Amino acid sequence: MTDSSIPTLLNRLLRLIGFFVVLATTAGTANFHRPWVLAVSVVIWVGWAIFVLCPPDAVGLERIYLCAMAIGSVAAAQETGATISALVAVVAALSQVRQPRMFGWLLTLAVILGLCVSVAIAGTSVTGLLGLLAGVAVLALMGWSRRQARISAEQNRLLVEQNRVIRAERDRAAALAERGRIARDMHDVLAHTLGGLVMQLDAADALLEAGEVDRAAERVRASHRLAVSGLEDARRVVGTLRSEVFDLPTELRRLAEEHRGAGGQLLLQVETDPQLTNEQATIAVARAIQESLTNARKHAPGQPVTLALRGAGEELEVLVSNPMTTRLGSLAASGVGAGLLGMRERLSAVAGTAEAGREGDRWTVRIRVPRR
Repeated sequence: MTDSSIPTLLNRLLRLIGFFVVLATTAGTANFHRPWVLAVSVVIWVGWAIFVLCPPDAVGLERIYLCAMAIGSVAAAQETGATISALVAVVAALSQVRQPRMFGWLLTLAVILGLCVSVAIAGTSVTGLLGLLAGVAVLALMGWSRRQARISAEQNRLLVEQNRVIRAERDRAAALAERGRIARDMHDVLAHTLGGLVMQLDAADALLEAGEVDRAAERVRASHRLAVSGLEDARRVVGTLRSEVFDLPTELRRLAEEHRGAGGQLLLQVETDPQLTNEQATIAVARAIQESLTNARKHAPGQPVTLALRGAGEELEVLVSNPMTTRLGSLAASGVGAGLLGMRERLSAVAGTAEAGREGDRWTVRIRVPRR
C-alpha cells in the first residue's frame, strides 16, 4: 500500500460508515407500508451504495448517485429521517473539482427547495426549517471551501511540475551551451595547434632534405613548444585551469609568438587597452583571433598578417588581415568551414559580432565586442 492510497481508503471507509448510518436510520423510522416511502428509501440506499463503490473517474455516475441521495432524501425527509443524505450530497457536489460549479449550486438549490416543500407539507415550525436551511448553508460553504482548497493544491502541483520541467530544460540548455562552447574551443585549439605542427614539420622535412640539420632541429623544437602550448590550451578548455584569470594581452603575445614560430609574419598593432571586463568576452576574442591566424596560415601561407586592436567607443575592435593570394597551403582543403561559424556563435553569446570578407586586395576579419 502506498501513501497516496491512504486518503482514498479513508474516504471510502467514511462513506461506508455513512451508508450504514443512513440504512439504520431509515430502517428504524420509515413507514414501509407506504409503497412510495419504500421506493424512495431504496433510491437513497442505492445512491449511497454507489457513493461508496463508485470509481473516482466516473463523473457521469457520480452525478446520478448525488442526485439520488439529495432528491430522494428531501422527498421523504419527514418519513425516513434521511435528511443527512441530502446534506452529504450537497457537500460532495460542491467539493468535487471534476464536477462543474453550476451542478453543485443547482443541486444545493434543489435541496433547499425540496426541504422547504417537505417541511411545509409536514407542518414543521419555521424555526425547524431555518435550522435545516442554516445547516445546508454551512455545509455548502464547507464543500465550496474544500473545492477551492483542492483547486489550489492542484495548481500548486502543476506549478511545481512546471518549475521542474523548466529547471530540467534550463539545465539541458546550459549543458548544450557548455558542450557547444567546449566544441568550438577545442576546434580552435586543435586547428591552430595541429595546423602549426603540420607546417613546422613540413618545413623541418624540407630542411632535412636540403641538409640543413640545425635549422630542421629548430623547427622540431618549435613544434614541441607548439604542442605543449596546445596541450595547455586544451586543458584550459575542459576546465582544469578555470580558476586562472584569462589575460588577453598575454594571450595575444603567445599567439603572435606561435604564428611567427610557425614561419608566419605578423605585425601586431595594439592601439587601446585590450583587456575586457567580461572574461567570457575576453576568451571569445582570443579564440576568434586564434582562428583568424590559423585561417591565414592555411589560405595565405607566407603572407604578412596584420593584427590590430583599436578602441571604438564602448567597443573593442579587432582587425586581422592579410593579402589575397592564389598560392594555398597544404591545409587549405582541411576543415568543414565551422571555424567562422563557431567564431560568430561564440561572439554573439557575448553581444559581439564577426565579419569576414574581401576588402580590396586583402582578406579581413573584423571583430567587435562590448568592453562591458
